[in-house]
Amino acid sequence: MTINESNASYSSPSGSDDPYVRILELERHISNLQRQLLRDAAELERLRARVNDNERTAGILRALADTIPDWVFVKDRNHRYCFVNKAYAASLNMQPDEILGKDDIELGFPEYNVKGDPERGIRGFWADDRQVMESGEPLIIPRDVATLDGEEHIFFTSKLPLRDAQGGIWGVLVLCHDVTDQDAALEAKRRSMEQEALIEAQQAAIRELSTPLIPVADGVVVMPIIGTIESTRALQIMETLLSGIVQYRAHTALLDITGVKVIDTQIAAALVRSAQSARLLGTDVILTGISPEVAQTLVHIGADLGALKTHSSLQNGIAQALRQK
Repeated sequence: MTINESNASYSSPSGSDDPYVRILELERHISNLQRQLLRDAAELERLRARVNDNERTAGILRALADTIPDWVFVKDRNHRYCFVNKAYAASLNMQPDEILGKDDIELGFPEYNVKGDPERGIRGFWADDRQVMESGEPLIIPRDVATLDGEEHIFFTSKLPLRDAQGGIWGVLVLCHDVTDQDAALEAKRRSMEQEALIEAQQAAIRELSTPLIPVADGVVVMPIIGTIESTRALQIMETLLSGIVQYRAHTALLDITGVKVIDTQIAAALVRSAQSARLLGTDVILTGISPEVAQTLVHIGADLGALKTHSSLQNGIAQALRQK
């Protein structure tokens, strides 16, 4: 190409017609174009590296999201799915690509779960999504209900707003942890504790009925004892006796064992301890209702009943207590 032919594609900035000047200017122009080309190539390489970094980061996040058993997904402002992990897709018996672009209604969720049902106390997925996207604040839902395959599941759900480069909110990131089993376990534990408390209350009532303290006269109380006396009941007999003595200001307490068919060293020791404790409060204790069989047993085991006065019948014991008064 001749110098004249190059004029058709290049005009001299100086306007000079000198061919040598125009050649120099053309060389400078080419040099500038080369430098710009190098800068553009460097910028392109930087952008390509950023894209690669973003792709690697996205791959890491995808691998992380697909590894955890919790649900992870992203929805845009129209409630359409932009990202789902494998666990969420598997819960719907679908592949992740089958879910993208669809909303919850199109995926088959019940409308009361999606749009809410005030009568059932359900706000709905979309109301929560809108709250996050409109307020820009995260939302924690400790008990989020969703129906899968006809069964209700309980989730601990976190919803976070997603922003673009300008700070505008374009979607919501949702993380759901299935706590159905834990919720059922806690409910079972709560019911068990309530049942245990009820049983304990019933047992306390039975113990109270099994060791009643009856005031029969001013300063005289009677405790009829029926059945077997074991260590726990022996302690309760003593507590009831002592509190009753204080409450009724009793000078005499009668322990009637007519209903006790079997007596041993432990029972005898418990009766003696009760009598000794009562005497420390200034109260005499009379043991009544001793049958011949029980009397023989007490003699046979060598029970020391020195702290107790005894009578064969409750009637005689009460009569003595009244005479003492």
